[in-house]
Amino acid sequence: MGLANVAWLVLLSAAYAGGLWAAAIRCYSTLYQPLMFEFDLKYGDMSWLNGFFQGGYGLGNLLFPVIFKYVTFKVGVMTSVLVSSTAILVSSFAVTIWQIYVCCGLVNGFCIAGSIIGLYGEVARCFNKNREIVYQVVGSGASLGGFIFCPLFQLLINVYHWRGALWIISGIYLQLAAGGAILGLTSTSTEKSNPHQSAVTEVIEQESSHKRATKKVQDNGNSLISHICNKLDLKLFLRVELYLYVLGWFSFALSFYSALLFMIPYGSKIGLTDIQASSLASAVGFGELGSRIFYSVVMNRCPQSYKYILLSIIVATTSIPFFGLVTLKSYPVLLTIFVVVGVMGGGMDGVYNNLLIDIFGVALYPSALGYGNVMSYPMGMLGTVSLGYAIDIYGSETIAFIIGGCSLMLSSGFVLLLNQRIKKLKLVNGTE
Repeated sequence: MGLANVAWLVLLSAAYAGGLWAAAIRCYSTLYQPLMFEFDLKYGDMSWLNGFFQGGYGLGNLLFPVIFKYVTFKVGVMTSVLVSSTAILVSSFAVTIWQIYVCCGLVNGFCIAGSIIGLYGEVARCFNKNREIVYQVVGSGASLGGFIFCPLFQLLINVYHWRGALWIISGIYLQLAAGGAILGLTSTSTEKSNPHQSAVTEVIEQESSHKRATKKVQDNGNSLISHICNKLDLKLFLRVELYLYVLGWFSFALSFYSALLFMIPYGSKIGLTDIQASSLASAVGFGELGSRIFYSVVMNRCPQSYKYILLSIIVATTSIPFFGLVTLKSYPVLLTIFVVVGVMGGGMDGVYNNLLIDIFGVALYPSALGYGNVMSYPMGMLGTVSLGYAIDIYGSETIAFIIGGCSLMLSSGFVLLLNQRIKKLKLVNGTE
């Protein structure tokens, strides 16, 4: 099999990994009603399931960039898939809700992080051109994940009970092992040559090289610290752009993933059938598919100087349908609204992923992705749990949509600040 064909298989595997991430972040809510009934819980309690998943995902993003310094992507991904699948299977025998929190939430989130970082890192090595299109293809896995898995999970629960459904879901996660098995077959020439770097990264590294040329390390202690920092790419934590990116992505994710997590329970509460309620998530996924085609074309052709402004406008506009959800209860209208939400926000994960490469370059992308998620997903964990308790206090799932709309407005502002920061760096260093 040609190397080009293997690269495309890696791309499809990365998309499938994104689908499994979406299956947890968006479709775990199909488990809420049966688990609340069996264990006598409220929304604040159940939101910990997704909270632990996001916490585990954040922890995985902290550790896997370091792990992948010493093991291959293939070993890391294969091991993560096996552990993840086993944990979900074990959770089907749970006698307390905490066992489900740990197995389906914490462990699965940690392992999915390893799979995604490994596969996304390999995709970044394999594709040097048209990255907007490439990452929209990768991101389409998350869209299809919500579109397919939410009704599927609900059907499995209805037919096999939630315990039997987890057996089958475990097998669905195990399929990613096939994608992990092909890693390492692609050309590694990109690792041996100088990787493509962003203009901002080149400027900062040139400035750092000049400073290093005028100052020598004074002792072995400083040399060791410098070696560790370079080895683990800890210099990323000195970049203001990383923190602005994290705040922008967290604010967007709090709305698009955490708030929308409650659309299925909301549908059930207003009188929709289980399948109709789960189809609301499918509506978002359907809208996302069209969104990715749009973003892959527009963002790929959009000049760099206008990309952040366009992104900010789209994110702010996406808040409008969130506020509209407060009063809507008709099934056809809700389907339409959620399709619109998917169209407007569905391609943003691919856009944000590509921003990391634009800002930090291919060489630092795996670490930037990992460390960025280290900060954003624990924040997402607290945000998701807070939304659950807010629903218990307010008495309606609509409060999650109101908070989600406000969060999108904040995300739009952080994108504008990131744009100003990058412009300032270029002006100071004479590259603009």
